[in-house]
Amino acid sequence: MTRHIIGRFLTMPLAAAALLLLSSCVTEVDASETRAQFAAVTEAPGPAPAVDEYSVAAHPEPFVEPVDCLPHLVITNRGSGEPTKGQLLSPVVRAISQSRPDQVFHIDNDYPADDDIQAGASAGVRLLIDTLNVQAENCPEQRFVVLGYSQGSLVAGDALAAPADRLGGAHAGELSPDAADRILSIVLYANPRFVGAEPFGVGTFDPELDGVLPRPLGSLSTFAERIRDYCEAGDFVCQSSTSLDPEQHLAYFSNGAQLDGAAFVITTLDPIDEPAAELSDAALENAR
Repeated sequence: MTRHIIGRFLTMPLAAAALLLLSSCVTEVDASETRAQFAAVTEAPGPAPAVDEYSVAAHPEPFVEPVDCLPHLVITNRGSGEPTKGQLLSPVVRAISQSRPDQVFHIDNDYPADDDIQAGASAGVRLLIDTLNVQAENCPEQRFVVLGYSQGSLVAGDALAAPADRLGGAHAGELSPDAADRILSIVLYANPRFVGAEPFGVGTFDPELDGVLPRPLGSLSTFAERIRDYCEAGDFVCQSSTSLDPEQHLAYFSNGAQLDGAAFVITTLDPIDEPAAELSDAALENAR
């Protein structure tokens, strides 16, 4: 099993410069409440209304409209209670955008990201699938990057998985083969569906511990070489344990994982004439 280490994808110029860039506001977390919300996904007695509302059989037309056809589309899936801007993933997007000026279009998946995770995941999975499929159909040259944090990692992973392997959006349809092929990289943080035995985990996690809602082993094997799934030991969401200390669930704001995830994504983007790892002083100033 390959276990990736934070920092593997950094070059020295990028590491020195981008540490100034990758900062974001830390969201407060109630550990016991968060764990209860994730548990409710499997304990709910019946389907949430959103299951039918976002069913592709009941509503076959996409819920989204096409967006810009720039070469790269980055889609963020925020964590519970995070804003659309100033979230954990925002600095990652800024670093990616600075590496490819005028070549990156970013959208944040417009799903609820609230405490009703079952309903929110159904909405998020359908919206993400629709976005990727619509863009693949309308923008023949565009390539995709998918990012997720906490609940957003559940949404991102379930959208990529087969319907039978999902907790959210089981009736939300599937990615077209073309859309799936266009995905260059996937970066997840604090994933409740984390599986320690998968080859794409990154961080200090215990490989014998899974997340609070682990997905079936191998269910993302199609994307295995394109995923980095960041998990820190003691994170009560991606490392199911008796601990309810929220500190490690927020460690990704300060432990270099944002920088490392951005650096990995940059290695997967279409090449440019100048080295992608070099961020100029002017770019840093503009991105702060």
